Amino acid sequence: MGDRILQSRSDNTNIKYFGAYKRWECFIKSHGFSALPADSIHISLYLNSLLNKGSSFAVISAAVYAIKWAHNMRGLPDPTTNSFVQNLLEASKRTAKKPVYKKDSDTNLSNIFSQSDDLLVVRDLAMILHSFSGFLRCNELSNLHCCDVKFAEGYFTVVVRKSKTDQYRFGSDIVISKGGTAACPYVMLKRYIHIASINLESDSFLFKPVYRSGSVCRFIHKNKPLSYTGAKEAILKRLSLVSESKNFGLHSLRSGGASIAANNGVNDRCFKRNGRWRSESSKDGYVADSIERRLKVAQNLGI
Repeated sequence: MGDRILQSRSDNTNIKYFGAYKRWECFIKSHGFSALPADSIHISLYLNSLLNKGSSFAVISAAVYAIKWAHNMRGLPDPTTNSFVQNLLEASKRTAKKPVYKKDSDTNLSNIFSQSDDLLVVRDLAMILHSFSGFLRCNELSNLHCCDVKFAEGYFTVVVRKSKTDQYRFGSDIVISKGGTAACPYVMLKRYIHIASINLESDSFLFKPVYRSGSVCRFIHKNKPLSYTGAKEAILKRLSLVSESKNFGLHSLRSGGASIAANNGVNDRCFKRNGRWRSESSKDGYVADSIERRLKVAQNLGI
């Protein structure tokens, strides 16, 4: 029954809460008090100590919700509803909030490697264009299977089995059109599939780690997805050729694709569906309006 209760939240959420709870447990036990059940005043002192260390709102909120989660899992009264705890949580939004810097994005790499048939290079380009055009998060990209891709005339469909915004695993599909430039995701993916001899009926991961030995470049034998670190290193290495790598992050591709689509007037409902956003605020956080669109505000005031 315990395993079933844990399944009320996603695996990633449980891992996050468990880590935050263990940090709370270590803190309070070092002072000789109980972590479970916890006393509200002790939680308040813990949050205050985190704020004194300069912890961000994300760390503070994770601590509060982890303690709440641990008590709920045991059927114990929730000590985080105390006004001291709630006020400290609210205070952390103001005192610990750090400015958010959206990363820039650039996918103008295809011309540089237009003649390359190196598996590693073409895999990286396919990942970049895939993420850019499909507004994909890193974990959505790495968890794609070969059979999740279906080609049609002039476009291909990608099935996203697991997404941050799809807690009940209904799955969603993305359609990506064929383009007319060297940076066409349709052509690049076809090229990658050909070079890697990928079987689209296979349930193997689409983007896997690659090893190089002399002139040989091949997938590793084990069927495992590319890790976050591996994907980050591969993508930043390519993007650094066209701009300073410090201006990029893995979310650059999702944010960059979303911004260009929004500024080119893509239908809002289709735009939101392509990015799998649950709320308007989440969607808007990814879009950097162009100066032309921003100027239209004053231009339409009739002055």
